[in-house]
Amino acid sequence: MTDQINFGNSHELRPRSRLVLHSVLTQLRYFAIRDHNPLKNVGEVILMGDSIRISVVCPFFNEESIIELAALRMLCNLRQQLGHHGWELILVDDGSKDSSLELLLRTLGNQSEAVRVIRLARNQGRGRALKTGIDAARGDVIVTTEVDCSWGDDIVLRLANVLVERPEIDFVVASPHLPGGGLANVPLNRAFLTTVGNVIIRGLFASGVTMNTGMTRAYRRGVIQPLVAHENGKEFHLEVLLKLLTLGFKVSEIPATITWQDQKLARHAESKRKSSTNIQKTINSHLRFVAIAQPVRYFAWFAVLSLLVGLGFIASAVWMLLIHGPAVFLAIIGLIMLLFSLLFLGFSVVFFQMRENMREDWMRSYPLPHPPAAQRGAPVALDKPLAE
Repeated sequence: MTDQINFGNSHELRPRSRLVLHSVLTQLRYFAIRDHNPLKNVGEVILMGDSIRISVVCPFFNEESIIELAALRMLCNLRQQLGHHGWELILVDDGSKDSSLELLLRTLGNQSEAVRVIRLARNQGRGRALKTGIDAARGDVIVTTEVDCSWGDDIVLRLANVLVERPEIDFVVASPHLPGGGLANVPLNRAFLTTVGNVIIRGLFASGVTMNTGMTRAYRRGVIQPLVAHENGKEFHLEVLLKLLTLGFKVSEIPATITWQDQKLARHAESKRKSSTNIQKTINSHLRFVAIAQPVRYFAWFAVLSLLVGLGFIASAVWMLLIHGPAVFLAIIGLIMLLFSLLFLGFSVVFFQMRENMREDWMRSYPLPHPPAAQRGAPVALDKPLAE
């Protein structure tokens, strides 16, 4: 059950609510979502629109320095490229502690009926904010990206058009690491981390994707909404990629340039945008996730390496036996390495079976027909390409 707050009794509202009421009374309706609702502990402000083809989900946290101009810029881009109907913009406040939400609502007061603002009661992480917005989306195509358009003013259109024009593709990833992409005005340390980090992750993760950690992607609704995700932080991007690829969904990438919008969208020239990312924590958590994401491959490598080393020692022992006499020490080491090879091979088989069991479990959240790993069904296709 959803309770609607009566704005007529404005004297009963808290001071924070009065500010919202003053800005958006004529266009907004506020719903308090109860505990049994799928959007638990989430307050949602909805501006109703027409039937939706594309949903754009943008999370934010403590972005009071840029949120006003960023939201207006995103709205302007969507209107120019997608028209005034058939899309929705879902802005998810991940429990901001500053005045981001109030500023956003005041800015949106007279802007668009295609905007939905969802507020999480507390900060839970980018992953949970994204999944909350994804689950609330109504479009056939769901695009997740930064609200400040740092991935390009036309990124939503470009991502969505891939799914429109290529029905065999299930989701699309924007990557600055492809030819034609790049990093502009990005601090050197962040540029180094994303470049080197994605090279390492790509080597360990074996996803075939050049941008494993980015949030700017487009999914078919039937691909992403049923997926159960447990990661609340930025590891969410890796978890989604791992599960969708394991389930057999097809991915494509497009080049994109990330442009740091630090000062360009600031409310005041002297304002400096603060990043909420803990770089060391992010590095550690990403490496831990990747390390346990593909255990079958690691143990298979160890098994092959141990086998080769063991065979090398045994061959050396045989050679020594023929030339100089018995070489018991080399033979024992060779046998021990062969035993390790069998042990690693056993672990590889066990983890392979565990992955198969997890894949079956992940499939259960999808309605029939099951995901492509079991039986590929027809993808959700839009009826016509989007306007350029």
